[in-house]
Amino acid sequence: MATLAQNESKKTSMRVKAGQMVSFQNGVVYGTGNVLGYDKVGPEYVINEAQAKTVRKIYDMYLAGNGSQKIKRQLEKDGDLTAMGKSLWHYATISHILKNRLYCGELEYRKEYVPDYLEQKRAKNNGELDRIIVEGKHQPIVTKEEFERVQKLIEEKRPQMERCRKNRGIYSEDLWRRKMRCHCGHAFAKTKWHTKTDFTTYTYKCYDQTRTGTISARLKNGLSIEGVCRSPLVQDWKMYTMAQKVLHAVFDDPERTLKNAAAVLGCGIAGVEQSEVLRDKTIIEEKLKKEQGRYETLLDMRMNNEIPREVFSRKQQEVEKKIAELEQQMMQYGDVKPVTEADVSGKMENLQRLMGQFTMPEGGEFSEEEMDKYVSGVRVYEDRFEWLLNLSPEARGELDDAGSPVYFTKLTVTPDDERAWFKKHPQWSKSNRYAELEVWIFI
Repeated sequence: MATLAQNESKKTSMRVKAGQMVSFQNGVVYGTGNVLGYDKVGPEYVINEAQAKTVRKIYDMYLAGNGSQKIKRQLEKDGDLTAMGKSLWHYATISHILKNRLYCGELEYRKEYVPDYLEQKRAKNNGELDRIIVEGKHQPIVTKEEFERVQKLIEEKRPQMERCRKNRGIYSEDLWRRKMRCHCGHAFAKTKWHTKTDFTTYTYKCYDQTRTGTISARLKNGLSIEGVCRSPLVQDWKMYTMAQKVLHAVFDDPERTLKNAAAVLGCGIAGVEQSEVLRDKTIIEEKLKKEQGRYETLLDMRMNNEIPREVFSRKQQEVEKKIAELEQQMMQYGDVKPVTEADVSGKMENLQRLMGQFTMPEGGEFSEEEMDKYVSGVRVYEDRFEWLLNLSPEARGELDDAGSPVYFTKLTVTPDDERAWFKKHPQWSKSNRYAELEVWIFI
């Protein structure tokens, strides 16, 4: 029976592929029609002149020698909107427009394919199958000559772009690029901050801000800050200062740490009063799920052409605004949640073993190697830093593999702490902007 079912799946796959080939030859348009520059009217694409101007601007600027960064900045400055009606542009969106053959009057098929008819999982076609290109019935926005010139420029820049992608984020050897994550989910980019003689200090910036620009930079250029990540730039000295205070707070008094951990792990919630916090958080979570459900419904209605683009864009902006407000409210709770038996299982035992094996470093200062060993990761918020400790250092745990962290305690790194750190490290370029840093510690 299993063999018969498998053969039937294979036959179905072959029939579907044969049908697709006929559709390709006839130039059948796939997709929902949500393409910048066109409106889908029935089975055909019809030019949307207002959006087509944006597409032409992107091609003209790129052919004039402007990169994605300058194009993005100009589009946002001019108030041009994406196909989804958003004012915030991403490099990937611009790149997709520049590579889409639809704009020169052609249709390209087999950008994706299904490698295994049994699993039915789609994969990007990187040359495994020949792509099929046919003439479309729609009116082009750019000429074929312009499109091919753009592809040639993209190919010439490819080696440079590949070099830029190397050694990024979690794949970097840099300690903090491996450990740090933004609350929006992105890793952090590392850039030079100051150079003092032969010593360079660095700062870390959320990768989302490398695409959108920071809040201050966008305000300076007169651009909207809606939807822009608000995590601050984090200088390397701040990370080292916090690391020293966090680790000393945990390891200076092992007996007190074990006593506090036992109280936290046994109180049924992540270190705060149970009833009010959980009730408020649950209410916000329910509202957020409701708005996210409304957003999915809107997408389905638009994909089925049940509502016009204008209505979709207006409703979409309303729902996205509510979702953003609720997500902002949720952020104040961080990872605070009820502690389950699974969460605390083994944590106390691991902590006791860690304290029994630990030896204070000579001079009382933790090295980078020890920071790497005892810290799983750091999550960065607009107003605080959440440090997750690794209770099983032999496992070399990372933030993404940390399981269910439990709130332990919080502390404040003061300007005096920062000045004391600089006094021990004169090679670092001193800051003139000391500020308190709020740190939450999780185990």
